Amino acid sequence: MGKHRIWRKSVSLPLSGGSSAVGWDLPAVGWISLFVGAGVAIHSTYWHNNYGEPTSRGCVNATPDDSKWVFRWTLPEVAYNPGDVTVSMPGGTLIEVIES
Repeated sequence: MGKHRIWRKSVSLPLSGGSSAVGWDLPAVGWISLFVGAGVAIHSTYWHNNYGEPTSRGCVNATPDDSKWVFRWTLPEVAYNPGDVTVSMPGGTLIEVIES
């Protein structure tokens, strides 16, 4: 929770984490807007549709349409080719993450 700036965006990235016993490996997660550390982002989900329920490891799971809207209408701007950009601090659009 708190106010954070978007510092990297990508049209699609593979996401993985956890341990060998309790981990995840999700190919082609779309519309990623990273805003905290090395891996907390607003991104789309295709593996569930229970938005608003705490199921993530810190990310904000959104519908593909909602995450695409955030991706397209926040800074930094990203061209679809190559579809990935990282900006220097202080970053792009300031977002506020609140408890739902």
